[in-house]
Amino acid sequence: MNLLSQIFAGGTALALLAVGPLEIFFHGDRRFYRIFLIKPEDVAAVRMWAMNVGAYNITFGVGIAAGLWMVNTGNAAGGTAIVLFCCASHIFLGFWLWVTEKRLLTSAIGQALFPGLAVLFYVFFR
Repeated sequence: MNLLSQIFAGGTALALLAVGPLEIFFHGDRRFYRIFLIKPEDVAAVRMWAMNVGAYNITFGVGIAAGLWMVNTGNAAGGTAIVLFCCASHIFLGFWLWVTEKRLLTSAIGQALFPGLAVLFYVFFR
């Protein structure tokens, strides 16, 4: 896995590890309304989903980090497969976020851009 792919995958992991706790602990915070679009009266209703999405994001972030560690410590094939799976998942999830809520286009781009670049640099610059 080339350096550019690893850099963009690493950026994806960091973003997921940062956003996950926000989704778990701050999904109802008005300061993050622009990101989550959760109205105060809906916080209780969406709590379970927001917390699970946060946990998924943390899990994917750890997966990418573990894959990158494997790539750089002797198991390049296994690590590359994990990183590419996690990144490809977030390309799809970014697209799906936009499909399900058009107002979250910026978030959808943010979710898909770095993993998309990681995959593109892997495919075209092996």
